Amino acid sequence: MAKYSNFEDRGVVFAQYFMFFFNIILWVVGAVMLGMGIYYHVAHTDYAVLTSESYFIGINLLIAGGSLLFAAGFLGCFSALCDNQALLVGFILALVLLLGLEVGTAIYGYSGTPALEGIAKKHMTQDVQDKYKVDPKVKKAMNNLQITRKCCGVDSYKDWATSSWVLAKFNNSAADVKNKFPVPDSCCNTTVVGQDFTRCQRDYDNGHNVSYIYINGCYPRYREDIVAYMFSIGAVGVSMTLLQIMGIILSFILCCSLNGSQGYGPLPLKRDPYDY
Repeated sequence: MAKYSNFEDRGVVFAQYFMFFFNIILWVVGAVMLGMGIYYHVAHTDYAVLTSESYFIGINLLIAGGSLLFAAGFLGCFSALCDNQALLVGFILALVLLLGLEVGTAIYGYSGTPALEGIAKKHMTQDVQDKYKVDPKVKKAMNNLQITRKCCGVDSYKDWATSSWVLAKFNNSAADVKNKFPVPDSCCNTTVVGQDFTRCQRDYDNGHNVSYIYINGCYPRYREDIVAYMFSIGAVGVSMTLLQIMGIILSFILCCSLNGSQGYGPLPLKRDPYDY
């Protein structure tokens, strides 16, 4: 950074240092957003399988916003240290573009929850009724959900009674199922039977003793996860919007100060040595 002699220029130096540390915060927050998005992408793979790829919209917004904010933080630090007004203008434009992305993320997080809940309920019902029997990915995802969330079926364990997976065991005759039907091993209550699924199925006896399985459906708990997930995306979007507005204002003030400060703007004319 250049050296300054008057009070005004020292104020610009202060603004430069403040902006430098502000951009370190942006860089750290961008890294956190990127990490958060990658975590959701890995940890919620089963949810995306059961809900459709639309589940990843918010996650992709987090990853994109975090990556761009991470890069913008470097650009902001570099522009503050190098006394480069062009870089500072570029940083402001980058923040404006990011602001639009974060506003969209916040809106999606808070307004997209009902739509995602409806999609989740519809797809989960289809998964239990039709896809569990024929799609290995759906089968794995549904089993993982039932084990980790200690639930069975969509609204209750009885949803399995009309599934193609159960009907296939009864020659596709719904009349033969009635109230006697098996459930996947992932529905077994491990608190009662541990990992002894043979005992679980034997004592459950096709519905005669439901104390050996989870009877509550997965959708209510899945819905809780969706609400928490969408709320976190919306909260990140709002926080980043406020932070970027602050960054735009600070950058604009510093940019306006540069023209009238020593070391910035057009170079001064060379003085004639004979001009006294």
